[in-house]
Amino acid sequence: MRAQEIRNAFSQYFIRQGHEKHKSSSLVPHNDPTILFANAGMNQFKDFFTGKATPSNRRAVTIQKCVRAGGKHNDLENVGFTARHHTFFEMLGNFSFGDYFKKDAIKFAWELLTVDLKIPKEKLRVTVHESDDEALMIWHKDMGVPLEWIYKLGDKSNFWEMGDVGPCGPCTEIFFDHGAEKSTGTPAGCQEIDDEGRFVEIWNLVFMQFEKYYEGNEIKRKPLPKPSVDTGAGIERIAAALQGKYYNYDSDIFEPIMKAIGGMSGKNYYAENSESIKSSFRVVADHIRSSTMLITDGVIPSNEGRGYVLRRIIRRAVRHLSLLGLKDISFYKLVPAVFESLGQEYPDNAANASLAEKLLKLEEDKFRKTLDTGLSLINEELTKVKMGTKFSGEIAFKLYDTFGFPLDLTEVILREKNLELDSQAFEDAMKRQKEQSKKGGKFKVQEDNLKLFYSLKENFGETNFTGYLETSSKAKLIAKEEIDEKFYLLFDKTPFYGEGGGQVGDQGEIFSAEGKLATIIDTQKPVDGLHVHLSSDADALIVGETYTLNVNNRERELTKRNHSATHLLQSALIKVLGNHVKQAGSSVGPDRLRFDFTHSEALSPEEIANVEELVNNSILKSLPVSADIMTKDEATKKGAMALFGEKYGDKVRVLTMGDFSCELCGGTHVKNTNEIGLFKIIVETSLASGVRRIEAITSTNATDYLLNRSKILTEVEKSFSVKEEKVLIKINALFNDLKDKNKMIETLNDRVQSFESQNLFNSHRSLSNGLTFTLAKAPTADQGNMRKLGDIFVEKFPKGVLFLYALEGDKVSFILKTQKANSNIDCSGLLKQVMPIVNGRGGGKPDNAQGSGEASKTQELLKAIEGVML
Repeated sequence: MRAQEIRNAFSQYFIRQGHEKHKSSSLVPHNDPTILFANAGMNQFKDFFTGKATPSNRRAVTIQKCVRAGGKHNDLENVGFTARHHTFFEMLGNFSFGDYFKKDAIKFAWELLTVDLKIPKEKLRVTVHESDDEALMIWHKDMGVPLEWIYKLGDKSNFWEMGDVGPCGPCTEIFFDHGAEKSTGTPAGCQEIDDEGRFVEIWNLVFMQFEKYYEGNEIKRKPLPKPSVDTGAGIERIAAALQGKYYNYDSDIFEPIMKAIGGMSGKNYYAENSESIKSSFRVVADHIRSSTMLITDGVIPSNEGRGYVLRRIIRRAVRHLSLLGLKDISFYKLVPAVFESLGQEYPDNAANASLAEKLLKLEEDKFRKTLDTGLSLINEELTKVKMGTKFSGEIAFKLYDTFGFPLDLTEVILREKNLELDSQAFEDAMKRQKEQSKKGGKFKVQEDNLKLFYSLKENFGETNFTGYLETSSKAKLIAKEEIDEKFYLLFDKTPFYGEGGGQVGDQGEIFSAEGKLATIIDTQKPVDGLHVHLSSDADALIVGETYTLNVNNRERELTKRNHSATHLLQSALIKVLGNHVKQAGSSVGPDRLRFDFTHSEALSPEEIANVEELVNNSILKSLPVSADIMTKDEATKKGAMALFGEKYGDKVRVLTMGDFSCELCGGTHVKNTNEIGLFKIIVETSLASGVRRIEAITSTNATDYLLNRSKILTEVEKSFSVKEEKVLIKINALFNDLKDKNKMIETLNDRVQSFESQNLFNSHRSLSNGLTFTLAKAPTADQGNMRKLGDIFVEKFPKGVLFLYALEGDKVSFILKTQKANSNIDCSGLLKQVMPIVNGRGGGKPDNAQGSGEASKTQELLKAIEGVML
């Protein structure tokens, strides 16, 4: 049975059992700071399990895309070298939200495996939690599984929890027996089922009975409102079992990718005898899946967070492509093969395939430029490592910081050489860099305080946001916390917008009947649905009292105009540049807007002008702006554009601007595009490989900007005594005149230098190799002039060697130069011998080298160069 048939069989079985099929959530978790990537099918159903939300159907089935390559769940280092580790995998899952429990969950799993998928019962084994006799008896009495095939295990194996907080409970696992010939032996003190070589877990049934939560700083556990079920079965393992394969990579899931790698490398994975080559195939095959799916879910390669994990995956894959003999940029060419097996189940990802190809090509190109240099540095350092010592942490940090080598890549190379890294030295270097690069920034809710806010949400629920309709309202203060000289204020309702979706949080004031009591300096949403107001002067506010909250209306209005203009900007960029444009970040405040988007090259002046024209035309057309709440499916049918990689709830807010823009958005906006007034792009630049950034202004800020430019133009007109249409003609004429005069000056300088060189180079001493040596002091330390003097020398004296030096302040600069034909001398090697005398730096080629050092030791340098030359 092929993988797509397994997906269909799984989904159809549970649909027949009354389950509703849900689409996979994004790999980027929605408002969940506890996990880096979606790593299980139940991530999107957290609120259903905890009772905070009610599903339309208490039974669900999904095929969830997952990544484990960072944080607590990290399989990256093992990938490629084992039969079953992956960074990207698909989790088949069925769920009960307070509906059926253990008996039905076990029955469904056993029936699907043994009847629908036709796995022989004797090939299956089962584990239960050591305290769960109920599950054990269901397996034995109801399913007919012999007791000797059922194993009791403890918390480590059979109590499941997603993280430090969240739903959890005992579980029962189903294993596939690959046969005695695959046995790696049972560890001492363990049971037969612990033979990981022979028995492979294929399905985990978690019985959600509890929820872990923070109460202050303490983690506690309480029963869930209704016992629930969360199951997960890895399709890669099931496919391997059904297809008679031991390695997941040998199943049909990976076949298109393995063939594509083989086509590029000239090697055949399935006929290859070298385990190291097969491992490189597996690394590349796994990593192209995770890289492609992450990018098409909105993750952009970067140097922090999720983007850094993605970059590590890509660079690890590129190294293994090199090990397979592929030296040209090629990783991106595997993207179509990924969607041969995944495209049918994940059409949204497949629609962004071209973006994945562009970003992967850029990333590989960028890394390959430094890969050879970095590997040379490693190899050079390896020659210095003595027996019993560690590899330099400082060098490892240089590789990381200068050449973009992820630390784990360096560690992999060292492991291959049976060497250990000085990790402490690396951490010390990293710490020093972070301390040097710390900069002041806007106050943010610290991650350490998230426990507090989860507790507040648990106690008081979500904040009622009224800011779409009003900018002033009365509200009761329900919580007040002081941390690091800042007050965190929570009200039962608020008109203040909490920072989110790129829009800054509102500022404003708090009043009582007696007058102003406090200033709100920011509003944030540290956890989803909770609006927290930050203040430095809220000492007088009392919990339980009602106050009037007033948003700074002027700043809110300007922010609304910028936010609405951002929507128009995205639509305009797509129309001008193409559908590959996706939002990669944004920041919208009262002063300006910033929009980051996927595009591989700088915009031309014509493209910028076209984008501005489209946006301003939409403003002039006075397009009505409407916000409607609807289901995700309704929004999709309407053509609403979702934020790249974002996860939305069952109900979404769709913001429409005439027929020009339709997006999902929770921010505040104008009611008509004419309120924006004017739009002007002021900066377009590169943010990262494949990501561009536009900064723009609107409304009165744009008007003031253009008026100021008009004033400057007026002054220029006065200075040149011409009107605006002739200013550029006048400036170009002046530039051309200046260019001609600079050429004349350069020609005169060359003549002067040629004349000076007659006296400068009048002393020659013979060398034993048939050449002559000249030592001279240049009249100026200008590098350009020194190079010209060197060129004049070698032209006049083909068999000569020149050491030319110049002094400037406390620095001495020098060059050693000869004709390329004089192969019996190495200028670069000779300079390296003498530069330490002046604590110098430099280098070059055998015919031309240069450097600089401390001027105070010039005489010692001159004696030394004469010593090595004569």
